[in-house]
Amino acid sequence: MKKNILVGVTSGIAIYKSLDLVSMLVKAGYEVNVVMTENATKLINPLIFETISQNKVYSDVYERDMDSQVKHIKLAKNADCFVIAPLTANTMAKIVHGIADNLITNIVLAHTKKMILVPSMNVNMYENPVTQKNIEALKERHIVLSPDYGRLACGDYGKGKFPTTERIFEEIESYFVKKDLLGKKVLIGNGATVEDIDPVRYISNYSSGKMGNELALCAKRRGADVKVVCGKVNSDYRKFGIEYIDVKTNEDMYNSLKENFDEADILIMPAAPVDFKVKNKKDFKIKKTENFKNIEIENNIDILKSISEHKKSQFVVGFAAETNSVKDYAILKMKNEKIKIQKGELEIKFPQPQAILYTTYILKLPDQKIVFVGSLKEKKKSKLSLNIAIKELSAYKKRKYLKKINLFKQ
Repeated sequence: MKKNILVGVTSGIAIYKSLDLVSMLVKAGYEVNVVMTENATKLINPLIFETISQNKVYSDVYERDMDSQVKHIKLAKNADCFVIAPLTANTMAKIVHGIADNLITNIVLAHTKKMILVPSMNVNMYENPVTQKNIEALKERHIVLSPDYGRLACGDYGKGKFPTTERIFEEIESYFVKKDLLGKKVLIGNGATVEDIDPVRYISNYSSGKMGNELALCAKRRGADVKVVCGKVNSDYRKFGIEYIDVKTNEDMYNSLKENFDEADILIMPAAPVDFKVKNKKDFKIKKTENFKNIEIENNIDILKSISEHKKSQFVVGFAAETNSVKDYAILKMKNEKIKIQKGELEIKFPQPQAILYTTYILKLPDQKIVFVGSLKEKKKSKLSLNIAIKELSAYKKRKYLKKINLFKQ
């Protein structure tokens, strides 16, 4: 059954961006109804919202239609999620003080669930002590998105910009996810590290950072406080409010992870740290006419092994990449592994994908047995990893040696 999203639109100058939000929600399969203040209808014709949402737009408490039900009560009850974007300082103040003088504010009083509020206004209006007090009051009951910083419509620079529609959409998606990680702190190592050869060349690993990003987003949706220590990646999810700490080398990543490890409940390491580094790194570019055989390579710090030595009660999930004979190498590494796998730890091993969206996983469980997991689409990876880290360990004794798991039932 489709979720019903009620979008309240007030008369902020960023109102045109709400059109993109409504369009995105419709394309994602949500049933969308739009409610506008009277002043908002003066900025954008309701017909545009009606065309995009494919539903009638409401703006007048006293407008009569064929439905005999009380309009604001019906809209409030039918909404699975009520989003007000943009939210002006005026409507914000009315909500805080319980004033119901238009359709949106009437719906607010009748709506019994947590709302998603998206303030957008001039920087001086936003930073006004009265507005800040109102925001703090709303945060006690609702989800209030912080506006972006940048150039505003009036020409000022500061905090007050309408957030990206992707960020608001993500907040709505997260709204319907069970918050079973609420209060937990999840630390994630992500991306490839880089070790310089000289100022223009370096050693690194292939890593897009997709796995770590999706894990971070999945954990955030489930209520966790997420922090990502991030090396070289193609993209990140900072726009969704996830904290990223940028690092370069193995040592940088290790130091940052160690600094945050004590307060973490879960550490997940899909990072791709470099196994080697240049012992005689140059401060100048090595000319191609010179002898590159003089470059000396030495082992780099094993980040996960070193971090695990400081483990207390944290739940640790590690990753290792293989390119062939995955199962055999997993068993071999299990036998030769110097680090004793303690209760509460899992190691997830996966090779380079045979196709772009597929990867094979092998789990090392504390009883020294291997569970072969099989292939999995990219979009399912994050759900798999977190679910295994949190749930699968407690059930490992019940599993048979090399028992196959149907991932799509996770």
